[in-house]
Amino acid sequence: MKIVYIKAISLLSISVLTISTSCKKYLDVNTDPNNPTAVSAANRLVGAITTTNGASMWRGSREIAGLVQYGTTALNTGTNRNAEQWRYTASYFFWQNAYVYTMPNCVDLINLGESEGNPHFSGVGRTLLALNLGMLTDQYGSIVIDNFYDGVSGINLVPTFNDQKTAYERIQTLLDQAIVDFSGTNTTAALNSKGGDIIYQGDITKWIRFAYALKARYLNHLTKKTALYDPAKIIEACEKAFNADGMDAQFAYIAGALETDQNPWASWGGFTSTTDPRYLTWSQFFVNMLSSFPVTNTTFQDPRISKIMLPAASDGMYRGLRSGGSLAGGQGILADGSPGDITKKAATDYGPFSKSGYYTNITSPFPFITYSEVKLIEAEAKLRSGDAAGAMADYETGVKANMRKLSVSESAINTYWTAQIADGLAAHFNNLTQGLSHIMRQKYITQCLNNETWVDMRRMDYSKDIYGPSLKKPLNINTTIFSASDTDPWIQAMVYETNEATRNPNNVGDNTEKTRLLTPVWWNQP
Repeated sequence: MKIVYIKAISLLSISVLTISTSCKKYLDVNTDPNNPTAVSAANRLVGAITTTNGASMWRGSREIAGLVQYGTTALNTGTNRNAEQWRYTASYFFWQNAYVYTMPNCVDLINLGESEGNPHFSGVGRTLLALNLGMLTDQYGSIVIDNFYDGVSGINLVPTFNDQKTAYERIQTLLDQAIVDFSGTNTTAALNSKGGDIIYQGDITKWIRFAYALKARYLNHLTKKTALYDPAKIIEACEKAFNADGMDAQFAYIAGALETDQNPWASWGGFTSTTDPRYLTWSQFFVNMLSSFPVTNTTFQDPRISKIMLPAASDGMYRGLRSGGSLAGGQGILADGSPGDITKKAATDYGPFSKSGYYTNITSPFPFITYSEVKLIEAEAKLRSGDAAGAMADYETGVKANMRKLSVSESAINTYWTAQIADGLAAHFNNLTQGLSHIMRQKYITQCLNNETWVDMRRMDYSKDIYGPSLKKPLNINTTIFSASDTDPWIQAMVYETNEATRNPNNVGDNTEKTRLLTPVWWNQP
């Protein structure tokens, strides 16, 4: 896959690559078709999609997977354990990747679509730009929105920041504009005319549903903003978003190609090390999600467990490590809050993280947002509106859709659902906290490795009533910033990158780790 994108050094010194033409007419006689003087929107499309996935979302999720306790490390020394033990510094590079490699592509795609009279490209650019801004602001809070690159004027070396409330307003505006763009008609080139729409192959109806899905996601984040949270608007957006299997907005990886065309959780990014992979195995916390029910913590093996992870080579059992404890700590805390087997200290006592199942194989797709997430968002909005029956119906749809996505058999799906009903599911949905426990634990499963999971955990205040008694702060936590007590503050946001803090200190402000990591973002404040 050939990727066309704008490349730069840092947000504060973006060096846009341009192709100049000669003023000598005789040099224009033999134009090299492989080095065009201008790049069309059709040719820019694949770069905007690819970098949104690989440069932004992947980089923003790699360490978050340790923070929210999907993956755990083998050793208690070295840099791999930093994220897992909340040792975040200004060397976390999601910020640079998004502003340097990804969002300039989105901005140019918007501009090219408009100048060419092809609004569908502008719609994709706005949808992807909204997604990138959303991922950034959810991790950092205040971000740069307009002041970094507009595709027309020069680069601003000291961009001003916008607060998160403004970012959220802009996300909704971009998505509304994108939906209008998609209703227009392209005049010179169809969206997939160059094969660049590697998500939907030019299906504009699905792009519209993608935009509505994102609208629902970001509206739903505002649960603590009483004056702004509107369940009716969320439900409306959900009803216009994905409404069937096969609509998920996701990046499809391929095997046997360039390394960057393969899923990084499987083939690169620190996961191929045989001595100290970035994540050795899945956490016991995640194993608990797949081996017990919410609220009651009744033991029941989710049929997806064998689709997502491998059992231990030593005895065929599914088990995981305690976050931050490494192999030296043995098995983590079980679903009922009791200690696991601390004698399990060999790598063979745990199934591997990489190449272990649906989410970490070489060709595993990396979803931006899915049909399951949309239905679980709708379930939350209905639950908060007092519609318990409607919430449970959407919950059922979302859970079963994810199971079908992972190729769980119909009989296994029905057995799982029947067991949930017998465990008191309907009664649980008559209680807000218990209903949310079901919804959020299913989102944890269905959003596997997606940085959206961290948004949910912060919105739910890392509650054991929601996630179960096995949710604990990591062992060997960064005690220079955090207390090991679960009743004290948990991690809330990320530190701005070194380049930005060094070159733009007046706009970045206080970037100390203690301030940044402990200060809740706007939507997480009453």
